[in-house]
Amino acid sequence: MAIGLKIEKILFLGDSKDSSISFNKPVHIVHGASNTGKSLLVEAIDYMLGAKELKQVEPESQNYNEIAMQIYLNSEPFTVFRKWPSLNFEVYHGLVDSKEGALFFNYFKHGKPTKDVNNITDFYLEEHKNTDILSNLYGEKSSLTIRLLSRVVLSSEEKIIQSNSPIIAGDTNENSKNKYVFKYLLTGKDDSHIETVVRKKEFKSENKGKVETLNDVVGKLKLNLTFPDETFECLTSRANKLDVSIDGLLEHIDFSREELSEIVESKKKVSLELINITDRVNSIKVNLVNFNTLKKLYLSDIERLKSQEESAFLLKVGHHGECDFCGNSSKRICQDLSNVKLLADASNAEIKKIQSKYIQLEKTTDVLEQQLVSFNLSVSELKARLKFLDDEVERRSPDLKSEDKMLTAMRKERSLIKFDLELQNHIRLFTKGLQEIQLTPVPKQYNSKDLYPESGAIDSFCQIYRDILLSIKFPGDNKVTFDYNDFDVVIDEKPRKLNGKGVRAILHSVFKIALLKHCRKHGLYHPGLVILDSPLVTYRDPLKSKHGKLKKDEAQLAETKVSYHFLNYLNENRHMGQFIIIENIDVPEPLRNVISVDTFYGENASLDERKGLL
Repeated sequence: MAIGLKIEKILFLGDSKDSSISFNKPVHIVHGASNTGKSLLVEAIDYMLGAKELKQVEPESQNYNEIAMQIYLNSEPFTVFRKWPSLNFEVYHGLVDSKEGALFFNYFKHGKPTKDVNNITDFYLEEHKNTDILSNLYGEKSSLTIRLLSRVVLSSEEKIIQSNSPIIAGDTNENSKNKYVFKYLLTGKDDSHIETVVRKKEFKSENKGKVETLNDVVGKLKLNLTFPDETFECLTSRANKLDVSIDGLLEHIDFSREELSEIVESKKKVSLELINITDRVNSIKVNLVNFNTLKKLYLSDIERLKSQEESAFLLKVGHHGECDFCGNSSKRICQDLSNVKLLADASNAEIKKIQSKYIQLEKTTDVLEQQLVSFNLSVSELKARLKFLDDEVERRSPDLKSEDKMLTAMRKERSLIKFDLELQNHIRLFTKGLQEIQLTPVPKQYNSKDLYPESGAIDSFCQIYRDILLSIKFPGDNKVTFDYNDFDVVIDEKPRKLNGKGVRAILHSVFKIALLKHCRKHGLYHPGLVILDSPLVTYRDPLKSKHGKLKKDEAQLAETKVSYHFLNYLNENRHMGQFIIIENIDVPEPLRNVISVDTFYGENASLDERKGLL
C-alpha cells in the first residue's frame, strides 16, 4: 500500500441507528439521485479531515451524533471518531466500528493545540507537519496542515465547477497558501529557505525604534569623551606624536637604566673587593699583634737563657775541679762543673735558635706591615671609588624617576586619546548606521515570478495532464500550458476558466489526478487520495439538473465517451492511490464489475435498495 491516506469505511453513529459506506476498491463511485446525501458524504470526509463543522441535514441527521472514519495512514490502520458537532477527535488503533474494547491511541483537536492535546494535523501529517509553506509575497510562512492538503484531496460539487484554479478553490484568504502547497507537492521543496520581507508599517516602526536607539547610544558615547571638542583627525595626530615621543623616551630610559645598571654592578664589585681587602687588613693586624707578642716571648726567653749561661760561667770561673784544702779533684765536683758547662752550652745553643726564629719573625712582620700599608691604601681608594659610585647612583636616580613619571603621564594621555578615538569610531559607525537607515528604501514584497514552481516541474505536470486528456480522449489537440496568473491550465490556448461548467469540472478533475500522478512519478509526497464530487456534470440531464442547459462546449463533450474513458483511466491507474467519485450519471456497464459502486435511489427506492446516505 502506498504511503499516504486511504479511507476504508465511514460510519454515522447514533444511539439507535447506524449508517456506513465501505470503500472496498481503489476506485469507488457513489452514484444516485439528487438530495440523497452524496454531497454530505464529501462534507463528512472533510469534517473528519479537520473541517471546523459539518452542517446538520434535517431531519435525517437527528438520528446521528458521531462519525467514525476507518483509514490506513501510511499502511497502518486507525479509526478516527468525532462527535457531531465537536472540535475534538478520538483516534484508536485498528479498524473498529465501536470504541468499546478498542485500543485508544490519542486525542487530537481542531484549532490551536494545548499543552497535552495536538492539532489533528499532527496525526495525519506527522512527518510533514513542520514543512514551511509561504503564506504571501512577503515571504511569511505557516506550516503545512491537513486543511491545506484537503484542497488537493477533495473537490466539492460547488468548487469543481468554479472558474478559478482547482488548487486555489479554497477560502479566499488562503489562496496564496494553496498555490504554495501546490508548488511544494509539485517540487518536493518547502519554503524554509525564503527570507521574510518586512512589511512597510513594521519596517517604518522598526526603523523608528532603531533610530531612537542609535541616537541614544551616540548621545551617551559623546558624554564619555575626554576631549569632546577635538576632531578624530586631531586626536589621531596627537596619538601619533605621543607614540613617537614615548618611543624616544623609552629608548632613553632604557639607555639610562642600562648605564645605571652598569654602575650598580660596579658598585657591587667594589663593595665586594672592599670587604675582601678589609677582611685581609683585619687578618694582618691580628697576625701582627700575635707576632709582636711572640717576639716579646722570644726576647724574654733569650734574656732568661743568657742569664742562665752567665750564671754557669760565673760558677765555673776559678774552679778547676780541685779542692781548696787538699788540692785533690772531687768526682762529684767535677761532675757538677761538667753539668754547669753543659747547661751553659745548651743555653747558648737555644739562644741561637730563638734568635734565628726571631729574625725570621722580624722579616715576616716587615712583610705584613708593608702589605698592611698597601692594603690600607687600597681600602682608601676603594672607599673613594664606592663613594663616587654612590654619588652617581644618587645623581642619576632622580632623572630616571622623573623620566619614568613623564612616561606614565604620556601613556595615560595616549590611553585617553585612544579611548576617545575608539568612542569616536563607534560614533562614526552608529552615525553611518543612522544614515543608512534613513536612506534604506522600504523593502518590496517578492515578485510573484520569484516564487513560481520550477519550470521543469510545471512542464512535467503539463505533460502528464496532456497524457491524461489523450487517454480519456478529450476533444482537441490537447496542448497544455500553464497560466501563472490564474495558476491554472490552458488547453489548446483556451484557459480552463472560459469553458462551460461541465468542461471545467472534468478539467478540474484531471488537474487533481495529474498532480497525484506527477508526485507518484517523481517520488514526491502526496496524500494519495482524490475525492471528486460531480466531475462528469457535463453528462447531466439539462431538464432535471440544477446546473441547467448545456453550453456549446459541454454539449460537444457530452456527445463523446469521455465519461467512460475517464472512469476507465482511474481504474487503470488505481495503483496510484484512492479515488472516490460522487456522480449523478449512471456508471457505464463495462466498468461496474471493476469499480465498486454505492447507489442511492432516493424516494423511489424499493425495499432492497438504499434510499440515501443516512
